[in-house]
Amino acid sequence: MTRALTDTIAAIATAPGPGGIGIVRLSGAEARGVAERVARFHGDVEHPRARYAHRVDVVDPAPPHAAIDDGLLLYMPGPNSYTGEDVIELQGHGGVLVTTRVLDAVLRAGARPAEPGEFTLRAFLNGRLDLAQAEAVADLVAAPTAEALAAAADQLGGRLSGSVRDLRRGCLDLMARLEAEIDFAEEDVPPVPRDEMRRTLERIDETLETILAGADLGMLQRHGFRVVLVGSPNVGKSSLMNALLATDRAIVTEVPGTTRDVVEESFNLDGIPVRLSDTAGLRPTDDPVERVGVDRSGAALAAADVAALVLDGSRALIDADHDAARRVAEAGKAAIVIVNKCDLASAWAIEDAGGLIDAPVCRTSAINGEVDGVREALRALIGDGAPHPDLGTVASLRHKQALERAREELAGAREAAASGLPADFIAIGLRGAVQALGEVTGESATEDLLDTIFAKFCIGK
Repeated sequence: MTRALTDTIAAIATAPGPGGIGIVRLSGAEARGVAERVARFHGDVEHPRARYAHRVDVVDPAPPHAAIDDGLLLYMPGPNSYTGEDVIELQGHGGVLVTTRVLDAVLRAGARPAEPGEFTLRAFLNGRLDLAQAEAVADLVAAPTAEALAAAADQLGGRLSGSVRDLRRGCLDLMARLEAEIDFAEEDVPPVPRDEMRRTLERIDETLETILAGADLGMLQRHGFRVVLVGSPNVGKSSLMNALLATDRAIVTEVPGTTRDVVEESFNLDGIPVRLSDTAGLRPTDDPVERVGVDRSGAALAAADVAALVLDGSRALIDADHDAARRVAEAGKAAIVIVNKCDLASAWAIEDAGGLIDAPVCRTSAINGEVDGVREALRALIGDGAPHPDLGTVASLRHKQALERAREELAGAREAAASGLPADFIAIGLRGAVQALGEVTGESATEDLLDTIFAKFCIGK
């Protein structure tokens, strides 16, 4: 953060554009005083009551105090507010101009513009949320599927944080006993029994392993993955895209080269958002427009997580099919092979597809909407890992990496103990695990880390 966290801040808290309501939120020691400079109360009211909706006219703070809007003022005193500070909400009519004018009046009355994520940062710094819960706020807002929403709500509720804190406490307790053993070795302080230590470290490691087992699925639910349809012209890529989306998103004709640019759209795969790209058919061409499309197909392949090689099962394989397969293999992506037009007579054995590229093969008839095989093949690439219902969901690469570092540090501690090394060598690994676990919940968070996390938030959150 580049500005003082003691300032009173303000921002628009609702989405831009016309709407039923527009909210300007303030937080800080002077929030009530700033609000009183722009609010003219209806009735015999001098100061707002806590947690009470007051009818107000929002006015310009400068004479002649021209009216801007008519709405409600809510006052939520700290520390029992979202940020832990005094919070004011001015709720008025939705709309870009009116809400912007209310915010402008508040800023001229003494507040400063909030930076991205500053409200939630203050909630974290004031102990209202830990760091993992604070990150869940942004995930909740951006959740693309019901499953992602449930995972974010679970994280906001503190399930993952509670599990990580328990593990960190276990490490701290063991580390404290080891340090006592080190510091008071000459005062007959009994050493920590190594068998007990081994069991404790194994128990912590097993819990970490269980939490991490569901991390890949958790991150996919949050971020999704990109699938690119690749193949020679007229194999049915656009028809396949329309069938998967259950809508006519891509133009379909019998003319080769109809698709000239990358067409993208998303669909829900069992709770995982999939960004699907239909690309121009891969073939040599003298058409400058089609050539640009082919180049963009290559760029889409490079950016994708999964490459879906589409083949026409009703005609013999051609050089362009082999070339497309070669490009997919060279891209080094996870891949599937889709043999399309299986409603027509087969021109070659489906087993031959395996000779083009080492990848799972499925049959489809996009024209008839028979694409369940594609969904099943994509789902199989994800695997069966699932979050533990009692330990919380890891949906962040940052969390996954911190938990993996904790396991590595604990492995070092276990190896030191097994090798009969002195207690101070064992404690090194424990300290590293405590540091890594604290990065998840925020006990070990640096200022740079906080800046990086909260800079991704929208202003007003």
